[in-house]
Amino acid sequence: MKLALKQKVFSLKESFSVMDEEGTPVYQVSGKLISVGHKLTVQDMDGQEAAYIHQKVLSLVPKYFIEVDGQEMELKGHITLLKPHYTLETDSGNWEIRGDFVQHEYEMKRGREVVATVTRKWLSWGDTYLLDVPDERDALTALGVMVAIDCVNADTNHAQSATIAND
Repeated sequence: MKLALKQKVFSLKESFSVMDEEGTPVYQVSGKLISVGHKLTVQDMDGQEAAYIHQKVLSLVPKYFIEVDGQEMELKGHITLLKPHYTLETDSGNWEIRGDFVQHEYEMKRGREVVATVTRKWLSWGDTYLLDVPDERDALTALGVMVAIDCVNADTNHAQSATIAND
């Protein structure tokens, strides 16, 4: 299954449209305008909640909880000297997420099996990310991971901008 996540350029809150490979909207991701930490809901086109993503605010490393079909999974960032990576703890086996998160080029693996790949579509209005998930059953979880990592990147960029502005 291939999905494209398109972030709105001008929006006061976190808001994304998710389309299938034909460009048909399949999900809408929206966050709260004012909240402590990120809280996002993924809704299908009938307005039904398909997934919920929320941030654990007081944590030394990035930590998010992703809920799909009543199952809550924990996404944890790891502090490393080399490249950062993430682990998603699931009942069906942990996922390792590695790659270039700043450039939005990374893979999600369960053992040696590639669960999903994320790439950034260049030269598009707004940020567009492509998610390729071989097994459709993993699509919502992979989408949740991708959205959570995008939130971590946004927080990092915001913190860096604030630091530069104060210098």
